[in-house]
Amino acid sequence: MSFLTFSVAARAQDYQSLIDHPARVCDADLTFEPPSDFAGADCRTVPFYLADPQDRMVRVEMVFDAEPALLELGKPLGLFVSAKASSEAILNGVPIGTNGKPGASQSSEDPGNMDAVFFVPEGTLRPGENRLVMRLSSMNGGITLNSPIHNMALAPYRDPRQPGPATWFALVTLGLFVAGFVFFGVRSFRGDDRTGSALIAALSLAAALQLAAEAARDIMPYPYPLHDLRLSLILTFAIFLSLSFVAYVLLLLFRAYPRRRLIALSAVLAVMLAISAFQPGFDLKTGLVFVTAMLAVGTAGVTAYLRQGNRSGAWLALISAVLAVVIYWLGGFFLDTILFLLVSAGLLWLFFKQARGGGLTENPVAEDSAPKRIELTSNGKVEFVAASDIVRFSGAGDYVEVFLSNGRSALYNASLAALERELSDGFIRVHRSHIVNASCVKSLTRESAGTGNLEMSDGSVVPVSRRNMASVRDALTLG
Repeated sequence: MSFLTFSVAARAQDYQSLIDHPARVCDADLTFEPPSDFAGADCRTVPFYLADPQDRMVRVEMVFDAEPALLELGKPLGLFVSAKASSEAILNGVPIGTNGKPGASQSSEDPGNMDAVFFVPEGTLRPGENRLVMRLSSMNGGITLNSPIHNMALAPYRDPRQPGPATWFALVTLGLFVAGFVFFGVRSFRGDDRTGSALIAALSLAAALQLAAEAARDIMPYPYPLHDLRLSLILTFAIFLSLSFVAYVLLLLFRAYPRRRLIALSAVLAVMLAISAFQPGFDLKTGLVFVTAMLAVGTAGVTAYLRQGNRSGAWLALISAVLAVVIYWLGGFFLDTILFLLVSAGLLWLFFKQARGGGLTENPVAEDSAPKRIELTSNGKVEFVAASDIVRFSGAGDYVEVFLSNGRSALYNASLAALERELSDGFIRVHRSHIVNASCVKSLTRESAGTGNLEMSDGSVVPVSRRNMASVRDALTLG
């Protein structure tokens, strides 16, 4: 985002990019006295961004024509260099600066900053042809990057880390993520949908940490060896963020199957760790982590649609498939900008939903925060019954009939659908008109038509609809 801001501002003031300009690259010796023609056998001509200085010291020669607009500005100019390297620069025979000190070994090199600017004295940049000579080394980096050189350009002189509109926007967004972490973290401790709230808090924290790692380069200078740590942290937080999102979606779709959710999350995490270990390039690693998350969410959505008839699952599968393509296609732009906009929009929607009194999930009370007692109304009398004493519920017009383990029955003054949202995972919706306590099921019989019957501990028999048969069998098996 900082480079986007720099590029927009610089182009408005005229600037000249040299990152793609052809350059002669040769192995360097300890003295900064390169040959005038760079014609040695160890030299090659490549775009400047391919002048890889990792684990070696190189010297670079670039001959270029200065943009007339730069010379006509009448402002002090700077050579902006962003690279995982220490560097020195000479323009038209005039030394214009050093960033650290290039060296042929770790001990002889003084690591420079990732982002530096060299002041170009007035009159050094000439009309027409100019000759830039540089020496670069990167002997203290722990990870070999595919693209260690990020930018080089001539532009009006300024601090390369001067915050721009994108930086301030990132800080505001960071504040939203922190607010999401605090708000939903408190909700999880208060018992308001503990699992759902905890996952939203985790997602907010991961997004805040990833954005902070991304924005750190805009705010403070750091030596290039720390760039490896920064990239590793961004990847780690991306895994944390994407895994929290997958866990939240699985909770929405399959709340009744905690073990299967855990198995699915373990499989997704294993794929993400494999990508981190074997794929080259941190942008590619991070992008594929989010693609994996989208594919996992899509698979969950398809499963929910096919097995439960959940239409929301079908829409979720479609949206996640589109996002997977967008992530792969946009690459770094998605990771730097769109990702945080999507997370921000999601958090704002959840805040709005909470302000209107809505729950986080379709079943807002998580298994670990379900009520121990249920309020029952019978003949105008209100009593509280332990959930463990309830065998089953049956729809009875505008009421729900409750059957207890002691043989009693009573009426619950609510609809079966409203009751289902208040119950823990120990209760299973087996039919449009029946909910049972899984711990009170003695046996399940499946009929040839695809329907079934449950024999309960009180001797009653409860029908199982064909639509619910597979989920009931799975819930009883996993339970």
